[in-house]
Amino acid sequence: MEFLQNDRESYPGACARVSFVSRLAGDPGRSVDKQLEHLSSKYGAPRQLTLELPSLDFPPVSRRRHGEVCMAILRPSGGFLLQTKASYPGSVMRLPTGGIQKGEAIEDALLREIWEETNLEVDVARFVAAIRYSDSKRVSRFCTYLFFTRETSGVLQSNDPGEKITEWVEAKPAELPDYAGKLRDIVPSWSNWGRFRAMAMDVLLEDCNNHGL
Repeated sequence: MEFLQNDRESYPGACARVSFVSRLAGDPGRSVDKQLEHLSSKYGAPRQLTLELPSLDFPPVSRRRHGEVCMAILRPSGGFLLQTKASYPGSVMRLPTGGIQKGEAIEDALLREIWEETNLEVDVARFVAAIRYSDSKRVSRFCTYLFFTRETSGVLQSNDPGEKITEWVEAKPAELPDYAGKLRDIVPSWSNWGRFRAMAMDVLLEDCNNHGL
């Protein structure tokens, strides 16, 4: 993983209990900068990263203008939830993510996606990173907003059959490099996607190490 820019380091923010059904509504009309300022005040300032890829011409980077949220959900067992889908070569596992809809606030997207994909209630502990991507030609508009959360209740299940999740695993922080390695070793036709998905695990592992997990 190559870091082209690293403007700020993350630090623990106040832990706030949230659930999809009981959240305070966000303000999707606010600019992204204003939203990031608000989220930083609640959950700690994220690392601002730009990570290099061979190419940006693959989905979702090439298609989702509004970016995505990435959910690092720590279960009571001490493992992070990773998922796979039937379409993934070799059943590779990755952190759950979800696209931010047009006009949707980043925090609302986070809570909606956690509910849709896992049915769990969580504490949002910190805003780990805002990750952009570049290749030799440009920096993407697409951004991954990575949040560290802790499961508090609920039964793991998908509330959106359209997600087509086929399996979940729980990965301890020390196991993340192995899963990231399998993503990087994915079949060549998926190689950019595999590297892209591995990068979020790399950033999460650094965060875990910085916080003694």
